[in-house]
Amino acid sequence: MKILSRTFKRKVNSSLNVCLWNHWDCDHINYVHKGFYTESEIFYEDDRFVLIFHSLKVPLIPFLKISTIDVTVLKDKNTVCTYGFQFGIPSLSTAKYKEIAKDKCLVEVNYKFKFTGLNILFYPLIKYLIPRWNERTWNEDLSLKLRRQKVIRMNFKDFRGLPKKIKERKFLGPIDFKLPITRLKKNDNKLTKHPFYNFGKKNGHL
Repeated sequence: MKILSRTFKRKVNSSLNVCLWNHWDCDHINYVHKGFYTESEIFYEDDRFVLIFHSLKVPLIPFLKISTIDVTVLKDKNTVCTYGFQFGIPSLSTAKYKEIAKDKCLVEVNYKFKFTGLNILFYPLIKYLIPRWNERTWNEDLSLKLRRQKVIRMNFKDFRGLPKKIKERKFLGPIDFKLPITRLKKNDNKLTKHPFYNFGKKNGHL
């Protein structure tokens, strides 16, 4: 058995809850990260958990596609854990968000992969791909975080837009974050619900 672990830390001019919103916004995956993801289906979700299927291209080997089922859990108010399998290799990504100033956050992401048997042959490839995957997805998500932070401070509301009156386009209060977030309802949305989809009640696990 062999464990591969890599950690990346960055700062961003966005609040903790804007970062969490970006992490849980499954709708954006097949658009913003379309260089990787081609299809996504949700099987189950509730106020702290989502089970989702992804079909994606392997970075730097776009003609090779793999499928994975990811389980994402809100471990606590600052931490998101995602369990998955790539090439049959178990993986865990842990994202920790820490607000270090008003509307500024420290983001720490750790990736772990467990290799056994013949899967150890994939160790050099996965080790090579992790930093490139992280850098590209970070850069693609960055504009979403910054733009949402900006419009939220202009009193933007999802699916309603900005206030009509210019004098009302200012908001200095706390930024809310609730799961599950409201999803797109477009007919061409690439994020679909699987026929076995279930939605859990809030605090239904308690």
